Amino acid sequence: MSVDRELEQLKGWSEAEVRQYLAAKVRKMRRDKKLSQEAFAERIGVALRTYKRFESHGNGTLETFVKALKGIDRVHYLFMLFPQEAVKTKARFVQVLDRHTVDLPPQLRTPPGT
Repeated sequence: MSVDRELEQLKGWSEAEVRQYLAAKVRKMRRDKKLSQEAFAERIGVALRTYKRFESHGNGTLETFVKALKGIDRVHYLFMLFPQEAVKTKARFVQVLDRHTVDLPPQLRTPPGT
């Protein structure tokens, strides 16, 4: 399934379907790492029964979900849920670039042939 199609489907899903989708993604990544449910639950500090419930039905706490994200090295993607922060970061990056461009000698500020 294409990313665009997957995104479109997510918009129409119920909360239960979204939870199951997220749990399935975590399950796939856990399996890709060749970890059993037991080993993964221990690694993230969650009771096995709690983790099994999360993975099979998408039920659990936000804490369990965040621990699972950390366990599959994906917690750093949470910033994408709040794009405004990314815009501010980009603006700061552009300001830093502009400051450093001003410090360049004149012959390097303008591309040759312009």
